[in-house]
Amino acid sequence: MTLTLVHLLPELLGTYGDKGNVEIASWRLNKREIAHEVLTVGIGEAIPTTADLYFLGGGEDDAQIKAREILGTSLSKAVRDGAHIFAVCAGFQLLGSTFPASGGRTVEGLGIAPIETLSAPKRSVGEIFSKPSIPIAMLTGFENHAGQTRFLEDQQPLGNVISGVGNGLGTNIDGLITNQIVATYMHGPALARNPELADWILSRVVGELAPLEAEIFSKLHDERASAVK
Repeated sequence: MTLTLVHLLPELLGTYGDKGNVEIASWRLNKREIAHEVLTVGIGEAIPTTADLYFLGGGEDDAQIKAREILGTSLSKAVRDGAHIFAVCAGFQLLGSTFPASGGRTVEGLGIAPIETLSAPKRSVGEIFSKPSIPIAMLTGFENHAGQTRFLEDQQPLGNVISGVGNGLGTNIDGLITNQIVATYMHGPALARNPELADWILSRVVGELAPLEAEIFSKLHDERASAVK
């Protein structure tokens, strides 16, 4: 079986190199010789609803609204059929019931995740560090967003923020994890800065992944260097 990864609307949702998330996922699959294809779906192209993993990146207000219009019900259908999503920043906000836009507007989201995003009194810009709620290494990224996201029901965050803002609203958490969604405010690209997160997401789609040889060597090297100190 060939795995299908879909990069959605990069011309609208591609802030801060978020396309790198797709590239990293593909590279890590290639290294393990896992058959897959990457579909880049742009404006005016049909959105497939039978793929395995969809990627949404960040974008400005008008681009985010346009993306909402284009996506329609296609992504919701894909999720109902078992697809997974990795969403960053504006992509994260799109998944909820509503998100804010310039001029005091409130825009209806895709309604896929039980969240809503509100305008923040101050823009959140800078490095973000969080302790993950899953068994992987510390998470790092760069955040730049004027919205703050709250859960509408009890949900699992991706990480507990040590430095930075993340979802905001005094929660000290970043992102969201559901059975099919992983979302975050981390740019970077997030999966380049957090390779264990990349593998954790991929493992939910393809099953357990063998560690990459180069990373085993790097970890051993770090452990030996620490022992010498």
